[in-house]
Amino acid sequence: MRRLSYVYVGIGAVLLLGSFVLLYPLRHNEGFGDELRISIGANLFDLVLAVLVLQPLVLSLNRNAVRWRNRLDYREVIRLIDRATDQVDIWKHWTGLLEPAYEADFTAAVRAALDRGVRFRILLTDPSSSDAAERARQVTPTDALALMRQNIERLDEFRHELPERHRSLFQVRISPVGPAHAFYRVDDWLSYGLFRDRRMSENLQREVRVRGDVGGLALEAFTTRWNAPGLRDIPEHYRMPLRFTIGDETVEHDLRYVLHDGEHWVDVHPAALPYAFHPDHQVSDGHQRYVLADAAIETRERAMALYSAKYGPGQSAVLLRLTSP
Repeated sequence: MRRLSYVYVGIGAVLLLGSFVLLYPLRHNEGFGDELRISIGANLFDLVLAVLVLQPLVLSLNRNAVRWRNRLDYREVIRLIDRATDQVDIWKHWTGLLEPAYEADFTAAVRAALDRGVRFRILLTDPSSSDAAERARQVTPTDALALMRQNIERLDEFRHELPERHRSLFQVRISPVGPAHAFYRVDDWLSYGLFRDRRMSENLQREVRVRGDVGGLALEAFTTRWNAPGLRDIPEHYRMPLRFTIGDETVEHDLRYVLHDGEHWVDVHPAALPYAFHPDHQVSDGHQRYVLADAAIETRERAMALYSAKYGPGQSAVLLRLTSP
């Protein structure tokens, strides 16, 4: 940057010297002074107009420019990540970057970016949430719930493979509320596309700058959701730590669970079965005390359907509801 400043100063000095050399022999001509003052005044007016009006207008138009694309180019996103220097954000129900055609290149680009200190924030949708069910309905016959589960599983595996120094840079959160649009951000580049009742949400992508007005609003929506209550990281998404007490005996278990109508349903099979059905059991999550209770068959079946959406079909589970004693 300093070198470029020296170049500009040098060019200005050469132009000033050239003007002096050309004008000096004409200094005795009649009207020379008046014409020189008029020329300097006009040039100063043009300069002020350019600096105060035209340049800010051009910069604003450039900053707020919107580039439309027919669909998201995953290869281009991977190339941008490979050159990223600061921040990468993704907000989707599930992302195609983890499809077999792109996963290897994506994870390689992420590893290289983490080596440079780039931070990642990836926000995905809980497949057992109502928003996930609605999205699955929209894109039928695509198995959206399976894709959401696979995304979470692959990111969990990838995060465990990372060295310890990189794990704080690579954050994944699971949200019960789905995004209103597909959101990809790499440094100052941001792409978003509205979800509709169709297979691909990446159609009609808008590419903008994060520093622009539209990009700033999109990033603000992402940041608000990222910091909202109710989000969980992957371990919290999969397991709920509970302490079982029967008389003087206390044991701890990390159990699979699902949320149904605001209540936690935990899978006590097989480790916690002896404690769950003991008539004198007490359960604590470290903040509040509960007991485990059954419910009507219809309610239990709905909870089991959500459990299958979260962990996959064909699961052998014994679900009981956490309720106040």
